[in-house]
Amino acid sequence: MDNLKLVRIDFRLIHGQVMTRWVKKYDITNIVVIDDKSSKSPILKKILLNAAPAGIKVEIESVESAVVRWKEGNFPKGNLLILFKDPETTGRAWKAGIDFKSLQIGGIEGSALKKNICRNIVMSKEDIDHLKPIHDGGVKVFCQPIPDDSEVPFKTALDKF
Repeated sequence: MDNLKLVRIDFRLIHGQVMTRWVKKYDITNIVVIDDKSSKSPILKKILLNAAPAGIKVEIESVESAVVRWKEGNFPKGNLLILFKDPETTGRAWKAGIDFKSLQIGGIEGSALKKNICRNIVMSKEDIDHLKPIHDGGVKVFCQPIPDDSEVPFKTALDKF
């Protein structure tokens, strides 16, 4: 899919300045949020739609509905950003057939059980276990919270576990 410009994990999903900067960097016109909880909640959907930068079309899908649309070739045709909330959802979507060449890790929800991987990105062994098959499958997986940060290869996270 040539118009797929960025696939990102960010537990905050669509949020302020960071998202605005990624949208500008990749000239994004469409965002597809793949998150089961958000897809089922009218309140979360409204929040996400209102948080998007002006002029950006946002769609919110469950993993199941996103996979169906992907396989039918029914994703938006403009410059596309696919956004996941967490590694578990990302892993499920990838295993089910949503194919991408690179995966940017921007933010994973923290807890005391997680280790700092790079900058403000923390991961648990479970997070690693969801992402490792994607990495091993040939996808370029890297950490990059904001556009000014350098890409940190996923191998850095693997080395900490």
